[in-house]
Amino acid sequence: MLMPLTTFPGIVENGQVKLAPNVHLPEKAKVFVVVPDFAEQVNGKKFDLAELVSRMPAGYQANEEGFGEPVGKEEW
Repeated sequence: MLMPLTTFPGIVENGQVKLAPNVHLPEKAKVFVVVPDFAEQVNGKKFDLAELVSRMPAGYQANEEGFGEPVGKEEW
């Protein structure tokens, strides 16, 4: 059984596929993403903590975050 096929051009922005504003797909529509001329690259690089810290703004101050009262068995 052949499935009907319709194509729409799109672009990936911030990890999400953006379609033209006039394209409205039904909620939970099954879609297939075909990416021409794409070769997946595996990056086995480990994070370098010193390099990551060097990118933080000079005046950065960490703040304690509150997530409310425990709702299960979590312990702090």
